[in-house]
Amino acid sequence: MFRFPPICAFALVTLSLAVRPALSDDKVATEKKFANSRTNWITEACDKTKPSIVSIKVPRPSGTDTVGSGVIIDERGYIVTNKHVVANSSQVKVRLADGSNHVADVIWGEAAYDLAVVRIKTSRKLQRLELAPVADLKVGEYVIAVGHPYGYEYTISMGIIGGLGRSIPMPSGDTLVGMIQTSAPINPGNSGGPLLNVNGELIGITTALRDGAQNIAFAINAGTVKQVLSRNLSALKLAGIQHGLQVQEKILAEVGDDRQRVIVTGADGAAKGVVKGDEILAVGNCHVANAFDIERALWDVQAGEQINLKVVRQGKELIVPLVLGGSQGAGAVASVNSTSRVPVITNDSVPVADPQR
Repeated sequence: MFRFPPICAFALVTLSLAVRPALSDDKVATEKKFANSRTNWITEACDKTKPSIVSIKVPRPSGTDTVGSGVIIDERGYIVTNKHVVANSSQVKVRLADGSNHVADVIWGEAAYDLAVVRIKTSRKLQRLELAPVADLKVGEYVIAVGHPYGYEYTISMGIIGGLGRSIPMPSGDTLVGMIQTSAPINPGNSGGPLLNVNGELIGITTALRDGAQNIAFAINAGTVKQVLSRNLSALKLAGIQHGLQVQEKILAEVGDDRQRVIVTGADGAAKGVVKGDEILAVGNCHVANAFDIERALWDVQAGEQINLKVVRQGKELIVPLVLGGSQGAGAVASVNSTSRVPVITNDSVPVADPQR
């Protein structure tokens, strides 16, 4: 049996680190970096990601608030969490790492994926958390979970990836696949919070536990999160823009701030200079590391505007202009595309979740 409480509940565990997995060259370099120092990859990842992790409080009929967690996925105030955290609420309360409190609108939620997005309105630019590639996830690699268990803000727990590609039944009757199994201790209040790798990247959103078991918790993998966000917060839905780009993630290294790229695998129409194999570095002023970043970059673009794509082609950086066409039917159509397409994220290692009945 699996349990999906309003906020996840897990048994506390003691993690033994006596036996360590073999380290890659990159991880050996990381170990040397922190040798003879109280600073380590955990403290560095926590410092790096804390501004992007929020507390979510949801009013209940009893008069008390239940507490969950969330992750800022766009600087303009968009936050991803679990659907079971927000339940059927239209508004929730969000507390940022700086202690400021905000009222957030629930933009959408999908019970089949147990994902939801809320938005706070703020004039300042928030710090978002990078969504990691999932094709290189490894069983046994260290992970940390961050959240607000029992209201204790920004609590850190550590574990490993215990399994990949797990399937769990959802209360909706769907079965969610591609789940990450982890031994990181998680408690009520962690739901909707991030599961992070050693690079401080979001590899999953914690969501469920195995009832009656110990050290078995589950997180929605970042590939699923990106796919669902790309569909529900697409440029088409938020700006009426259809870009038509089909892309695939490329992983350059295990760690580092620029370890993933987005490769063009196709585009409807002539693509106005965008060709298959181009590595997209930026769309306008938005750095691109995954397909969802392309959608985010076009939210504020209007029909008729020109936006520049920075790409790498055959080892050289180029600027490719993308001129947005006029309105056709329900919305504006980009000059690179004549029909709507959702960006495709392929993943040979960890399946992107596809709810099945």
